[in-house]
Amino acid sequence: MRELVWAIVGLLFGLRAVLQAQRDVNRLRAMGETFGVGGSTAFAFIIPFVASASAALWWMAATRFDEDFTVLCFGVLISVGLRLMLIDIDTHLLPSGIVYRAIAVALPLLTLAAITDDTGSIVTMLLGAVIMWFLMKTLEVLSRGDLGGGDVRLALLLGLYAGWLSLEHLAVAVVTAFAAAGLFALLLIVLRRAGRRTHIAFGPFLIAGALFAVLR
Repeated sequence: MRELVWAIVGLLFGLRAVLQAQRDVNRLRAMGETFGVGGSTAFAFIIPFVASASAALWWMAATRFDEDFTVLCFGVLISVGLRLMLIDIDTHLLPSGIVYRAIAVALPLLTLAAITDDTGSIVTMLLGAVIMWFLMKTLEVLSRGDLGGGDVRLALLLGLYAGWLSLEHLAVAVVTAFAAAGLFALLLIVLRRAGRRTHIAFGPFLIAGALFAVLR
C-alpha cells in the first residue's frame, strides 16, 4: 500500500515534469539558444510514457528506502532528472537555473534525511558532489568543449545524491553513465546515424546512471 501511494505521487510529479519540459523547450527555442533539434517533448505518447516511468521510479524509491522523507528527497532527483533529460535531448542544454534550484532544494533535504535515516551520510554526500564535479570539470577541459558546462553543473546535483549513499554508489553512477553513452554512440555509428564528430546529449546518461546507482 505504501509503495502504491508513492507511485501515485510519482505519476503526478512525472506529469508535472513533462509539462514543464515542454514549456522549457518551447521557451529556449523561441530565444534561439538551442543546439539540438530533438522532438522527444513533441512525441505523441510522451506524457503517459514519462508519467508512467516516474511512477515506476518513485515506486522503486519507496521499496529502496524505509523512511518516507528519504523517498521524498530522492523523488526530487527523479522529477528534476526526467525534466532535464527531456530538455537536453531536444535542445542539448541543461538550464543552469533548473539545476541550481534543484541543488538548493536537495542539499538541505538530504542533510535532514541523513539525520533521520542512517542509510545516508552528510560527509560522503559532500565528497560525492565535489568528486563528481571535479571529474566532469577535468573532462570538460580535456575535451576542449565537447563536454558542456551544463554537464559539469549537473554533476554537483547527481554527486550529492549518489554520495549520500556512499562513494561506491558514486562510482557506479559514473561508470554506468559512461558505459551507456559509449554503447549508444557505438550503436549510432554502426547504424550510420552518427559520425565521430556527432554531438550526443550526455546529460540523460548521467541522470540515468545516477538513478540506476541509487535505486538498484
